[in-house]
Amino acid sequence: MPYPIRENLEGESAEELKFSVRKLMVIAMLMAGMAGYINSAMLIEFGMPVSQMTGITSRLSDATVHSDWSELLDALMILSGFLLGAFLSGMIIGKKQYYHTPDYGHALLLNSTILGVATLFSFIQSEFSVFLSAVACGLQNALVSSYRGQQLRTTHMTGIVTDLGVYLAHKFKNRAAAWPWQANLLVVLLISFLIGGIIGIFAYRQFPNWSLIAPCLINAVLAVLYLKNYHQRHPAT
Repeated sequence: MPYPIRENLEGESAEELKFSVRKLMVIAMLMAGMAGYINSAMLIEFGMPVSQMTGITSRLSDATVHSDWSELLDALMILSGFLLGAFLSGMIIGKKQYYHTPDYGHALLLNSTILGVATLFSFIQSEFSVFLSAVACGLQNALVSSYRGQQLRTTHMTGIVTDLGVYLAHKFKNRAAAWPWQANLLVVLLISFLIGGIIGIFAYRQFPNWSLIAPCLINAVLAVLYLKNYHQRHPAT
């Protein structure tokens, strides 16, 4: 469910809010697009999603019932990878709300490294490449749990569609109510994940072993930009 809207924090002006929300939209678009890209590419490679654990848990149930131990182990591998990624994010950042700290840049650099290693392993052992992709998705999904009262999830769309439906219901019941930026953010996340998935499918078909290099580089660029911005604002740290 959407959290209560909190428009201004720590005396921030309306103009500053608009600027920060625009930046958030761009970052959300890139992160959700990358998740959709990775998930689609690995779905083609391995037949299982790596960014959403609901489907993986259902695969575990199915494999258990049918005593399909190979599929059971594969699903467990992806689930444990995603869990490990979220654990790493919690160890590096350890906050639910966004807070301006260089740790986010470090987490993005780690994610870039993980995806780079996954790219290399795609030439050697595709199963370990899929595992690392799940780690990257888990790490990314846990980077920021909420921002200004809006729950953020960039690697799966169930909660996004749920919250969007709630916003639509609120708007339907109160036509005069303003359409909040949080709802626009959800739309951006949903469309970006969809488009990222389409690009991921085409990329995997064209260069399967190198398909993960694109999100690897995007994470690296985002990390450098974030850390540069942070150190410009905090020159003494």
